[in-house]
Amino acid sequence: MNEINPNTEDNELKSETAESGSHIETGIGEDDGASKFQHYFLEEEESNAPKLTEILRAFLRLREIDAELAEIEEEKGDLPESIEKLRTQNESMKKEYAEKKQILNSLVEEKSKLEQEDSSFEQKIGKYDEQKYNVRSNEEYDEITKAVDSLFEQVKKNESRLKEIEGILSGLDVEIEDLENKIADQEKEAEEKQNLLDELNEQYKQDEVALREKRNSEIGMLDESNRFLYENVNKMYKGEAAAIVRKGNCSGCYNSIPPQRVIEIRSAEKIFTCQSCGRILVAEEILGN
Repeated sequence: MNEINPNTEDNELKSETAESGSHIETGIGEDDGASKFQHYFLEEEESNAPKLTEILRAFLRLREIDAELAEIEEEKGDLPESIEKLRTQNESMKKEYAEKKQILNSLVEEKSKLEQEDSSFEQKIGKYDEQKYNVRSNEEYDEITKAVDSLFEQVKKNESRLKEIEGILSGLDVEIEDLENKIADQEKEAEEKQNLLDELNEQYKQDEVALREKRNSEIGMLDESNRFLYENVNKMYKGEAAAIVRKGNCSGCYNSIPPQRVIEIRSAEKIFTCQSCGRILVAEEILGN
């Protein structure tokens, strides 16, 4: 720490400045004396405040680990999402297929009952026709005629319904066959992609296990609040949660950082995030320490 001039007034002035944190006007040019005053007290504060250097370095190590994990995920591409999408679609189509099959079976059953009814009605009509020749009165004849007409009306309704069912069944057969083909094709595609993903998982298995072990060790070094901060930022920027401050700029989004903020970041006394992109900011100087 720089030595303080024993002059009492100067010391009192410096003490008041440190306590208030306000800029004090002096006869010395602002760019010369005032800035030196502020720089001196910044050094004072830096030397007394606890450093967060190890936490910032942990952020950087985590960034490197997550960057490698992100590269592995990139190699796998969209295979996991694609497989999941295919399986979801397949389940939906299987459900639709089952519903259509249920409707088809119900219609086939109804068709069978209607055909049996028509066969029964035709037999009854045939018997009534034979009875016409044996009637003894006009009333008997009229009753038989009414019964036959009623049966014919029912047969007509059944025939109309049977025709309607045939049309529905014809369309259902086509839809069900189409669904069967689509389900088979998607199952084959999902299986092929799963096999490819399994090969990639096996290829990177050892690397992933080692990286995740390292990650668990590093993340365990952070307290709850810093762990929460890192994980939240990493959700947005896979493997790029932390950014280096170089020449007053964020290495993540390349936006400039105010000079005073750069000084505060270098002090490593607080954790700062970029006001533009939200990444955790780490001073370049920490890399070389």
